[in-house]
This record gives sequence, structure tokens and C-alpha cells, in this order.
Amino acid sequence: MSFLAISKKRPVDLPDAEVGMLDVSANALAVLILATMMVLTVAAPPVPRGEIRTDARPDLFYPSPVDLVVTPQTDYWLITEGGITRLDIDAFATGLADGSTLARTSQGEATLIVDRRNYRDLNDHRLLITPDWNAIRTTGTSLTTPEGIATATDAIQTAYERDAILPTLVVLTEGTESFSDLYWSLRETEVPMRWVPIVEQTQLTLSRRVSNFESRRIKWQ
Repeated sequence: MSFLAISKKRPVDLPDAEVGMLDVSANALAVLILATMMVLTVAAPPVPRGEIRTDARPDLFYPSPVDLVVTPQTDYWLITEGGITRLDIDAFATGLADGSTLARTSQGEATLIVDRRNYRDLNDHRLLITPDWNAIRTTGTSLTTPEGIATATDAIQTAYERDAILPTLVVLTEGTESFSDLYWSLRETEVPMRWVPIVEQTQLTLSRRVSNFESRRIKWQ
């Protein structure tokens, strides 16, 4: 009678020196792979599609953000097809100085609305201005000539550099084309500015709210 015998193989015992060498080799290989990945990542970071990598200064200038803990002082400029006119806020303020809530000037009329806050030492207010566009069209500096554009640019740049007053440009639909050349002229001076397009029926609202002093929500280009 014969029997099928199954023998169990004994594990091969490797010397401790060889096992240690394998561990060292594995660790060294892992470190090498990690170092290679880091070098490739630093040397060639991913570039978003369409981005142009260059150290050259772009033609379009964007100045650094203005600190807006307190809203900066600003002049308001009205732009029509005929040209550009500075909104005379002082004239409206003079008309309201005696306590009136309505003031009329050659540029239009303004209504003052005060929203009182009993829990604060600062009241909100709104100045609602209805411009007389027919009168404004006849008093503006023309933007149809290089001389007119230079005059307007110089006035805005001087106010910025001398008095730190930034321009807010209110552009009627009809004045969009004439505003284009002034826009690029102001960009060359690197004066921070903001502008808004409106239609003639729009009432301008200048406001002061507590949020103006508690946030940085107003952005300048």
C-alpha cells in the first residue's frame, strides 16, 4: 500500500543583513520618487489655459486697491454727447445750508433725505439729484478734440495728485463714444477711477450710510 505524502516547505530564512539592505533600498527609492515629483512640480507649475506668462508690464494698468476703511473723497463728472461737466456738489450744499430739504442750481435740483439712527452718533442721508441735462450739455468741456480731452484729463489728474480726490464718471448713453478717448487718456495717467453708465431719466443718488465706515464694499479700478 502506498500513501500520498504532502510535505510542508519550511520558510527560507534570510540573513538579517540582507533584510536590512532591502528595507534601506525601498526607503531610498520612495524618497527618490518623492523628490522627483517635488522637483517637477516646482519647475513646471500648472498654467491655466489662455494665461500668458511674461514679466512685461501689460498695456492696461490696474492700480493697487484704494484703502476703503473710509470712502475716499470723490468728484462727480457728468459726460454727455457734448462733453464733460463737473457736478457742483458745493452749490447744492449751499442751497441746503439753511435747513431746507430742496436746493435748486443751474445744474438741476436736489432733495435731501435724512434717516436718523437713535442708537448711533451718525445719521444716514441721501441726496437725490435730478440733473438739468439740457443746461449741462451747454456748459461741458468738449471731448471731441484732443485739446478738450487733455483739459479734462489734467483737471482730474491734478485733483488726484494735489488733493487725493478720485473721479466718479457718470456717462449718459449718448456720451459713451466721447467717453472712450477720455477713459484711455486717464488710464495713461494711472489715476484710480470708477464710472457708471446711465440713461437720461436716471436720478442720481449720493448717500452716506454706516456701512460706508464699517466695510470695504466700494471698489475702485
